[in-house]
Amino acid sequence: MLVHTAATTALFADQVGGAALLALVTVGLLAYVAFIVAAFFGSLTSRLDAGMKVVWALFIICAPFLGALCWFIVGRRSAAAAAH
Repeated sequence: MLVHTAATTALFADQVGGAALLALVTVGLLAYVAFIVAAFFGSLTSRLDAGMKVVWALFIICAPFLGALCWFIVGRRSAAAAAH
């Protein structure tokens, strides 16, 4: 027969909390990677000339978060302007 004590309740709460934290970190990491991959492929498939594609791709590789953020804020707008 299983004895339910405060210690087992605390242990269960720690396990559930740890699993929730692990799930949250995993989702955050996947979102981070998806953000960078989307920026990288977005820069390579844009209508910019080949030189600017290489510059944006290198910027995204060298400074992943900042490069991807700059691509979505500035680079896509300049690529759209270059297309017209």
